[in-house]
Amino acid sequence: MDKRFANIFNLTEDQAIALLKTPLDQLEDQSDRYLAASHLINFPTERSINALMETVQDQNSELYHRIARRKAVESLGRLKASVALPIIRSCLGDEDCYTVENAVWAIGEIGTQDPEILEEIAQLLEKPGQTYRVIIQTLAALDYKPALEKIKTFTKSDNEPIASAAIAT
Repeated sequence: MDKRFANIFNLTEDQAIALLKTPLDQLEDQSDRYLAASHLINFPTERSINALMETVQDQNSELYHRIARRKAVESLGRLKASVALPIIRSCLGDEDCYTVENAVWAIGEIGTQDPEILEEIAQLLEKPGQTYRVIIQTLAALDYKPALEKIKTFTKSDNEPIASAAIAT
Protein backbone atom coordinates (compact mmCIF):
# COMPACT_ATOMS: atom_id res chain seq x y z
CA MET A 1 0.00 0.00 0.00
CA ASP A 2 1.30 3.46 -0.91
CA LYS A 3 2.04 5.23 2.37
CA ARG A 4 2.97 8.66 0.97
CA PHE A 5 -0.22 10.16 2.34
CA ALA A 6 -0.59 7.95 5.41
CA ASN A 7 -0.03 10.77 7.88
CA ILE A 8 -1.35 13.67 5.82
CA PHE A 9 -3.16 15.09 8.87
CA ASN A 10 -0.11 14.72 11.12
CA LEU A 11 -2.12 13.08 13.90
CA THR A 12 -0.57 10.90 16.55
CA GLU A 13 -2.30 7.75 17.72
CA ASP A 14 -3.27 9.50 20.97
CA GLN A 15 -4.77 12.46 19.10
CA ALA A 16 -6.78 10.22 16.78
CA ILE A 17 -8.13 8.17 19.70
CA ALA A 18 -8.99 11.38 21.57
CA LEU A 19 -10.93 12.64 18.54
CA LEU A 20 -12.94 9.40 18.43
CA LYS A 21 -13.91 9.89 22.06
CA THR A 22 -14.79 13.59 21.75
CA PRO A 23 -18.51 14.45 21.61
CA LEU A 24 -19.56 15.93 18.26
CA ASP A 25 -20.58 19.26 19.76
CA GLN A 26 -17.03 19.73 21.06
CA LEU A 27 -15.29 19.10 17.73
CA GLU A 28 -14.07 21.87 15.48
CA ASP A 29 -15.27 19.84 12.48
CA GLN A 30 -17.91 17.13 12.87
CA SER A 31 -16.12 14.91 10.36
CA ASP A 32 -13.04 14.71 12.63
CA ARG A 33 -14.24 11.40 14.10
CA TYR A 34 -14.37 9.91 10.58
CA LEU A 35 -10.88 11.23 9.89
CA ALA A 36 -9.61 9.76 13.18
CA ALA A 37 -11.13 6.33 12.45
CA SER A 38 -9.51 6.39 9.04
CA HIS A 39 -6.16 7.52 10.40
CA LEU A 40 -5.90 4.74 12.99
CA ILE A 41 -4.98 2.23 10.26
CA ASN A 42 -1.51 3.74 10.68
CA PHE A 43 -1.35 2.38 14.23
CA PRO A 44 -1.93 -1.40 14.35
CA THR A 45 -1.94 -1.45 18.14
CA GLU A 46 -4.30 -2.90 20.71
CA ARG A 47 -5.21 0.65 21.79
CA SER A 48 -6.20 1.68 18.27
CA ILE A 49 -8.15 -1.51 17.66
CA ASN A 50 -10.00 -1.09 20.97
CA ALA A 51 -10.84 2.54 20.14
CA LEU A 52 -12.15 1.49 16.73
CA MET A 53 -14.23 -1.30 18.29
CA GLU A 54 -15.73 1.20 20.75
CA THR A 55 -16.64 3.42 17.81
CA VAL A 56 -18.34 0.52 16.02
CA GLN A 57 -20.42 -0.13 19.13
CA ASP A 58 -21.68 3.48 19.15
CA GLN A 59 -25.34 3.13 18.14
CA ASN A 60 -26.01 6.88 17.80
CA SER A 61 -27.89 7.27 14.51
CA GLU A 62 -26.75 10.86 13.89
CA LEU A 63 -25.03 11.14 10.49
CA TYR A 64 -21.52 11.96 11.73
CA HIS A 65 -21.65 9.09 14.22
CA ARG A 66 -22.78 6.70 11.46
CA ILE A 67 -20.01 7.70 9.07
CA ALA A 68 -17.37 7.37 11.81
CA ARG A 69 -18.83 3.95 12.66
CA ARG A 70 -18.66 2.83 9.03
CA LYS A 71 -15.06 4.01 8.74
CA ALA A 72 -14.14 2.26 12.01
CA VAL A 73 -15.51 -1.02 10.60
CA GLU A 74 -13.47 -0.50 7.44
CA SER A 75 -10.32 0.35 9.41
CA LEU A 76 -10.68 -2.81 11.50
CA GLY A 77 -10.85 -4.76 8.25
CA ARG A 78 -7.75 -3.02 6.91
CA LEU A 79 -5.96 -3.85 10.15
CA LYS A 80 -7.14 -7.48 9.83
CA ALA A 81 -8.27 -7.24 13.46
CA SER A 82 -9.67 -10.74 13.99
CA VAL A 83 -10.43 -9.85 17.61
CA ALA A 84 -13.07 -7.47 16.21
CA LEU A 85 -14.95 -10.15 14.22
CA PRO A 86 -17.83 -10.49 16.74
CA ILE A 87 -18.36 -6.72 16.80
CA ILE A 88 -18.12 -6.43 13.02
CA ARG A 89 -20.48 -9.37 12.64
CA SER A 90 -23.07 -7.51 14.72
CA CYS A 91 -23.11 -4.87 11.98
CA LEU A 92 -24.45 -7.38 9.43
CA GLY A 93 -27.93 -6.75 10.83
CA ASP A 94 -27.64 -2.97 10.79
CA GLU A 95 -30.39 -1.00 9.06
CA ASP A 96 -27.76 1.21 7.40
CA CYS A 97 -26.83 -0.60 4.16
CA TYR A 98 -23.44 1.14 4.02
CA THR A 99 -22.51 -0.15 7.47
CA VAL A 100 -23.56 -3.63 6.33
CA GLU A 101 -21.45 -3.26 3.18
CA ASN A 102 -18.40 -2.22 5.19
CA ALA A 103 -18.95 -5.10 7.63
CA VAL A 104 -19.12 -7.66 4.81
CA TRP A 105 -15.99 -6.20 3.23
CA ALA A 106 -14.13 -6.10 6.57
CA ILE A 107 -15.00 -9.73 7.32
CA GLY A 108 -13.64 -10.62 3.89
CA GLU A 109 -10.42 -8.74 4.62
CA ILE A 110 -9.97 -10.36 8.02
CA GLY A 111 -11.02 -13.76 6.75
CA THR A 112 -13.12 -16.41 8.42
CA GLN A 113 -14.30 -19.94 7.81
CA ASP A 114 -16.97 -19.74 10.52
CA PRO A 115 -20.02 -21.22 8.77
CA GLU A 116 -22.45 -19.19 10.90
CA ILE A 117 -20.86 -15.88 9.89
CA LEU A 118 -20.64 -16.95 6.26
CA GLU A 119 -24.28 -18.03 6.21
CA GLU A 120 -25.29 -14.73 7.79
CA ILE A 121 -23.49 -12.94 4.95
CA ALA A 122 -25.14 -15.23 2.38
CA GLN A 123 -28.58 -14.43 3.83
CA LEU A 124 -27.97 -10.78 2.93
CA LEU A 125 -28.39 -11.80 -0.72
CA GLU A 126 -32.10 -12.20 0.06
CA LYS A 127 -32.41 -8.83 1.79
CA PRO A 128 -33.48 -5.88 -0.38
CA GLY A 129 -31.26 -2.84 -0.78
CA GLN A 130 -27.88 -4.42 -0.09
CA THR A 131 -24.62 -4.03 -1.98
CA TYR A 132 -24.85 -7.45 -3.59
CA ARG A 133 -21.60 -7.13 -5.55
CA VAL A 134 -19.54 -6.82 -2.35
CA ILE A 135 -21.46 -9.66 -0.72
CA ILE A 136 -20.91 -11.94 -3.72
CA GLN A 137 -17.22 -11.07 -3.99
CA THR A 138 -16.68 -11.66 -0.27
CA LEU A 139 -18.46 -15.02 -0.29
CA ALA A 140 -16.42 -16.05 -3.34
CA ALA A 141 -13.14 -14.90 -1.77
CA LEU A 142 -13.96 -16.88 1.37
CA ASP A 143 -14.93 -19.88 -0.82
CA TYR A 144 -18.35 -20.32 0.77
CA LYS A 145 -19.83 -22.92 -1.55
CA PRO A 146 -23.25 -23.20 0.16
CA ALA A 147 -24.01 -19.69 -1.21
CA LEU A 148 -23.47 -20.68 -4.86
CA GLU A 149 -27.16 -21.22 -5.64
CA LYS A 150 -28.09 -17.83 -4.18
CA ILE A 151 -25.23 -16.18 -6.08
CA LYS A 152 -26.27 -17.88 -9.32
CA THR A 153 -29.59 -15.98 -9.27
CA PHE A 154 -27.64 -12.73 -9.71
CA THR A 155 -25.99 -13.78 -12.99
CA LYS A 156 -28.97 -12.31 -14.85
CA SER A 157 -29.06 -9.05 -12.89
CA ASP A 158 -29.67 -5.85 -14.86
CA ASN A 159 -26.88 -4.33 -12.80
CA GLU A 160 -23.76 -5.28 -14.77
CA PRO A 161 -21.24 -5.14 -11.87
CA ILE A 162 -23.49 -7.44 -9.82
CA ALA A 163 -24.01 -9.85 -12.73
CA SER A 164 -20.28 -9.81 -13.47
CA ALA A 165 -19.41 -10.64 -9.86
CA ALA A 166 -21.92 -13.50 -9.87
CA ILE A 167 -20.68 -14.87 -13.19
CA ALA A 168 -17.06 -14.70 -12.01
CA THR A 169 -17.98 -16.83 -9.00
